[in-house]
Amino acid sequence: MQLSNDFEKVRDLAKKTMALMQERGIRQTPPNYAIWYEYIQESNPNLTRAVNEALAKNGKFTEKIGAELYDRFFTREQESKAVEETSRLVQQSMDSMMGDLTRTNNDISSYGEQLHDFATRAEGLDGVELQAVIDQIITQTHSVSDNTRSLQNGLESASREIADLKRRLQFVQKEAYTDSLTGIANRKSFDEYLAKMIAETKESGTTLCLIIADIDHFKQFNDIHGHTFGDQVIKLVAATLSKGIDHRAMAARYGGEEFGIILPDTPISDAVNLANDLRMAISAKKLVKRSTKTEVGKITMSFGVTSYARPEDAIGIINRADKALYEAKKTGRNCVKHLRPII
Repeated sequence: MQLSNDFEKVRDLAKKTMALMQERGIRQTPPNYAIWYEYIQESNPNLTRAVNEALAKNGKFTEKIGAELYDRFFTREQESKAVEETSRLVQQSMDSMMGDLTRTNNDISSYGEQLHDFATRAEGLDGVELQAVIDQIITQTHSVSDNTRSLQNGLESASREIADLKRRLQFVQKEAYTDSLTGIANRKSFDEYLAKMIAETKESGTTLCLIIADIDHFKQFNDIHGHTFGDQVIKLVAATLSKGIDHRAMAARYGGEEFGIILPDTPISDAVNLANDLRMAISAKKLVKRSTKTEVGKITMSFGVTSYARPEDAIGIINRADKALYEAKKTGRNCVKHLRPII
């Protein structure tokens, strides 16, 4: 009976998902279906919030939004498979190494027993018999020596394999937390680092600030100059933001043309000053189209700044930074606005 109820529930969710996608004119691809099925199921609050934010900001669900959401919320399985495969190969190398060690240890133990036996038998032997015992000792010694060299070669080979696999695992993990276009931290990395810094702030009582920034009129810029040039602008902005912060801060691509900057141990006055420095650094960049060598103006950004207030969670500080960013856009863009938490 329970199985039947579960099936009915899944079928009902599937129908609602397809109907909603059809109603909103969303292309019925597997990634889009996965996003909207999860949305209707209401099992992932972060995904629900991200979809609502994207719709509020853009007015509709586009292919670009779908790709970004799918990459953010549904690609962890690929990461897990890569990590699992690397772990399997490490285990395989370790098993091989342990096998070599066991075999060599057995050989050495046997060699010791044979030496003891030879020593016992050597007493009272004549020259010919003693020579035979010595020949056996030499043969066994060569055998153990050869096995020891084989073990050494095997250990060196296994060590190289494990070091290589370690580098591979580090690459997989770095790739999972890096935005593929810009090379800076991605949204997943941002979310995890913000949660970590909030936990540290709660424990230590230090300050924590957050900046959310958005490229002004980016859609219009893309429509005029093309997505390829738009991608170059996003890369330029990412590089400028990441160079303008210290080692403990994190600049991340928050989504599309939006960026987030996490600032541990930073008073809000310093965060506002930093945001203004970054805003001026961005607007000072000259944009030149490589194909025509012509200048196409400049890009500007709006910044929203806020500070953390215990005991709120990540959503609280993010929403407040978003509100500050909205104020910056509402008052003419290319400026910095900040909101202090209401305590």
